[in-house]
Amino acid sequence: MWRALLVVIAALLAATEKVDGDKVVVLPHDVYPGYEVTLFNTKRPSNFRLMENNFSKFFTVLGNGLVMTTSDLSPLVDRPVNLIVVEELANATETHFLHLYVINRRNMITFSHDRLGEGEVGENRGAGTLVEGFPVLRARGSFPVHYTILADEATGDRPFALREEDSSRTGFNLTLASEKEGVRVVTARPLDREASSAYTVVIHASDGYLLTSTRIDGVVRVLDENDNSPVFEREEYAFEARPSRRGIGEESGRNSVELVEPGWKRFSTVGKVVAKDADGDKVAYKLVTPSRLLVVVPQTGELMLVGEPEVGMDEDGECVAMVEAHDVRNPSRSSVKPAKVVVRFLTSDPIVEEEAAVEVHRIQKRRVTRAVRPTKKVDFTEADGDIEGKIVFYLEKENEKETYKIRDENKWVTVDSNGSVIVKQKWDYEELGSEKTIDFWVTITNTEERCARYSSYLQCPHHDTDNQRVIINVKDVNDEPPYFINRPLPMQTVVQLNAPPNTHVFTLQARDPDTDSNIHYFIVRDRTGGRFEVDERSGVVRTRGTDLFQLDMEYVLYVKAEDQNGRIDERRYQSTPEERLSIVGGKRAPQFYMTAYEAEIPENQKKDSDIISVKAKSFADREIRYTLKAQGQGAAGTFNIGPTTGIVKLAKELDFEDLRQPHIYSLIVTATEDSGGFSTSVELTIRVSDVNDNAPKFELPDYQAHNVDEDISLGTSILKVKATDADSGANAEIEYLVSDDHFSVDSSGIIVNNKQLDADNNNAYYEFVVTARDKGEPPKTGTATVRIYTKNKNDEEPKFSQQVYTPNVDENAGPNTLVTTVVASDKDGDNVRFRFVGGNTTSGQFVIEEITGVIRLHGKAISLDRDKYELNVTALDDGACCPNGETTTHTSTAVVVVFITDVNDNKPVFKDCSMYNPKVEEGAPNGSTVIKVQATDEDKGVNGQVKYSIVQQPNQKGTKFTVDEETGQVLTNKVFDREGDDGKFVSVTVKATDQGEPSLEGVCSFTVEITDVNDNPPLFDRQRYVENVKQDASIGTNILRVSASDEDADNNGAITYSLSSPNNDQGLEYFEIQPESGWIVLKKPLDLGNRE
Repeated sequence: MWRALLVVIAALLAATEKVDGDKVVVLPHDVYPGYEVTLFNTKRPSNFRLMENNFSKFFTVLGNGLVMTTSDLSPLVDRPVNLIVVEELANATETHFLHLYVINRRNMITFSHDRLGEGEVGENRGAGTLVEGFPVLRARGSFPVHYTILADEATGDRPFALREEDSSRTGFNLTLASEKEGVRVVTARPLDREASSAYTVVIHASDGYLLTSTRIDGVVRVLDENDNSPVFEREEYAFEARPSRRGIGEESGRNSVELVEPGWKRFSTVGKVVAKDADGDKVAYKLVTPSRLLVVVPQTGELMLVGEPEVGMDEDGECVAMVEAHDVRNPSRSSVKPAKVVVRFLTSDPIVEEEAAVEVHRIQKRRVTRAVRPTKKVDFTEADGDIEGKIVFYLEKENEKETYKIRDENKWVTVDSNGSVIVKQKWDYEELGSEKTIDFWVTITNTEERCARYSSYLQCPHHDTDNQRVIINVKDVNDEPPYFINRPLPMQTVVQLNAPPNTHVFTLQARDPDTDSNIHYFIVRDRTGGRFEVDERSGVVRTRGTDLFQLDMEYVLYVKAEDQNGRIDERRYQSTPEERLSIVGGKRAPQFYMTAYEAEIPENQKKDSDIISVKAKSFADREIRYTLKAQGQGAAGTFNIGPTTGIVKLAKELDFEDLRQPHIYSLIVTATEDSGGFSTSVELTIRVSDVNDNAPKFELPDYQAHNVDEDISLGTSILKVKATDADSGANAEIEYLVSDDHFSVDSSGIIVNNKQLDADNNNAYYEFVVTARDKGEPPKTGTATVRIYTKNKNDEEPKFSQQVYTPNVDENAGPNTLVTTVVASDKDGDNVRFRFVGGNTTSGQFVIEEITGVIRLHGKAISLDRDKYELNVTALDDGACCPNGETTTHTSTAVVVVFITDVNDNKPVFKDCSMYNPKVEEGAPNGSTVIKVQATDEDKGVNGQVKYSIVQQPNQKGTKFTVDEETGQVLTNKVFDREGDDGKFVSVTVKATDQGEPSLEGVCSFTVEITDVNDNPPLFDRQRYVENVKQDASIGTNILRVSASDEDADNNGAITYSLSSPNNDQGLEYFEIQPESGWIVLKKPLDLGNRE
């Protein structure tokens, strides 16, 4: 029944979609009476009523068009219900149809869960990754069920998909046939947490006829992955450093000043680099290449000066370093591109010149490097580059100090240092490519004499480099002769014996490489008696005369083509050589397209592969068949030819090293026309080339040399190796190479040392690979192992693992706290002992262990009151490696800079809290300034940075004040009423929180006085006063006392009384009021006849 009903519903839906005003509504069977079904909207004055039928008793319609249920709908389950609603207008009526479908609620689509909840998935996971934490979703109701994962309403993006529970079927839309089947949420693509850390997922489900539906939602958290490398805020940093001592002057008799070398403060900070990690990881820094001058603090990125720049007075220099950043995570990621740091060491003073009585202050300015100068374009003809070594033109200089160099090798030109552009190879317009230009870059260097004083690691500030692009547009010169393109050669054709005049016999075709050629064709010599002519422009050869041509007679013409735009002199033009055109009457044998054929194949040519195509032309337009005949011993059966294609193929495998096989094969190819036609033959020569298929082989698999002194002189012969190759020619020529640059090997296999040997670096022996490589293409190689054993000597000093150590120690560290461990090793194998410079194991509050290199704070009371401490450590070897080694001990030094880390052990303090007595006028607008509070924190860095907030009072709704978290400015958060609930005083508590981890806080409580404003009028205790007065009352008698009060304070609440007469009668003549007390007294005797 249910299935049938759905079909009916679907049909009705399709049928009613076209009826204007019709509505379709699906209802669950258990809705309560009074349930609002639908509303017929209208903008016209109208009234609605429900026409009676079998279903109208279950529903009613209100006058405004609202349809409601009136009773239980269970009797209508699985039945289509049709209602007619009549809309009564002023002058007409309209009919509306309402189609209702009452469905058992159990058959309506619902989900097995109320919410998806929260799930999680790692970022960058591939499409189809399961979201952990989400349940398997199963729908209840009528099946099949259509599941859809909805797109984001704002972006239309769908980062997630659905997967059938027990299969791999995945998509944004899935249809399942059974309630036992469920869906799970998976990713539709890799997710990037840095783009979005959370997504809302909405899943929609509907029955097969889209009558009932439901939806469910949840949140997916994207788990972080270390997929972002640190990125520097800038690609290049520039810092300046000046010496702490500029020079020492000694006055002589003429008050002259003698300049000395500048002094530089070691371990001073010259700048700081900053890199950010999109994953939020902490970043550490290091130098890509260790520097003698600079060291970077790993934790902060600060660059410190640790060496002495070799810069004299009044000289400026530069040092360039590359800094790499990496995140503090395991595994770690490093910055893709290091930051370039340029530190300029400035020692020169501004130049001061005297001119008359005026002192002029000038600062030396450096030239600004533009990097790229404007492109230079010039035009020349092909003839301008006809002589190698010819100077074509000069590049313009901006000053005489500039030198030029071509940046990349160019085929056609080179550039001299003086800027002259020189022809390197004769220019050929036809080989210049489609652009017909010579395009190259030059590097322009401006070097001043002052640069000679700078060391190799310092960049001279007066040394500038520019680049410039040069484009030479080359115009063609008509310098190339034409050439015939007719094939085959020599040119041959036939003429019919009875050919009438102007019969086309042949077409001459020529080409000219020049762009402006003008080709004409001519008969140079006529051996036919004038029987033929050639069209000068088209090259078409035609017959002349009416005489018959004789059978098998050869008619010969000698022809040429001229380029009449390519004049050689007044009488001659560039032309082709004379070519012979042979014309035979009647028939002639086929002609091969070449007079002889040659081919070269490698010895590893595959069997049955094509080698060459040999083709012949039939003048009778007949099919041609080809045969192949071998000449010479050993050639038979090696090749075959396709009888109709003329393609020669290899019939058996070749081996160049097999002495039974020739290296050159001579063959005869014969072309024969079908049906008893003519035949002709041509020679075919096939050469077999050697393939480099044999690798060199050494006589021994490994070679050894023993007891070689490590201090032998460079170039000493140590041993000899030898290899052979079975191939021939260049494939058998051998060159040797070694894998260790300490050694080299010559063409005869003798190995010598290129560098000083060191027994300490290689455990007293060197092991490397010697390679024999032939000169084949591609080359083949063979290898052998070489071991050279050396004798050791104590010739190495200890080496620290770092030149500068930068440990951190908390400021509140106690006695014996570990600071760091310095590590040094001796390549000779000696034992190493550590001390501070001067030979002691203590330095201030620090001690070092001689054997381990461990540095600690000493065991006494500790007071770390500086930002950093500099320690100089020495390492001393004992010469235990070698006989008599103790006579030549060595030392080395390293620097340990101990940075004192601030600890968040001080909370913010409001020092002036007791003095805060602010006042605010009642009625002041919201946001009025109250007071600026200030808290101080004795810690440093973020531990000492303070932010302010208001402390919420118990049982208080909202806060009456706000505070700027950065400045401490306290503002009102409401309009105060002194006479209302706020009262005269309001308490406020401000909290200051530092940014340490964990954070500390301090509070300050003070009272804000709400000052009075005269915003309340006086109020009498009664609205009307009535009193009887005796007629004979004496003057000054107290009649009655009025009383009024004012809620304002002080003067604003002080009251004075006065009398007035609303009717302007004469009552004021008899009474007066005391301003302070409010007593009304008799001022004049009363007259009963006149007053009441």
